[in-house]
Amino acid sequence: MPMPLAWLSLAVVSTIGYHVVIKLTPAAVNPLLSLAVTYALVTLVCVAGAFWVADGMPLREAARHLNWTALGLAVVIVGLDLGFLMLYRGGFDVSLGQIVTQAGAALGLVLLGVLAFRERIGLAQVAGIVLCVAGIWLISRR
Repeated sequence: MPMPLAWLSLAVVSTIGYHVVIKLTPAAVNPLLSLAVTYALVTLVCVAGAFWVADGMPLREAARHLNWTALGLAVVIVGLDLGFLMLYRGGFDVSLGQIVTQAGAALGLVLLGVLAFRERIGLAQVAGIVLCVAGIWLISRR
């Protein structure tokens, strides 16, 4: 399996697992405590994994390349995890949560790409945006 396909497969399988596990998180547990324990375990896995994928660069040297994005990613991951946890606790369907949020995020990223990064979109992308909006509307109807 080519490497990009392997990483894509890992992302897809992990996304499915993520939504199933977060949907099954007990409602009685404090959501932030649950996330704190999760992040502690993630830290252990990532630190161990950092030695595995070090690419020959000592970790101390690799750490010098860290910047504000580590903190930014931490903040958005907490928002993402807490958002989905509370969304599913509120009764939102696991079959729809990912679709609606990803379509909404895609629309936001298109605007951000055009306005902040000067990316260009063509007619095909505009048609896709219209389909996303229509899809969100159709899925959200009850």
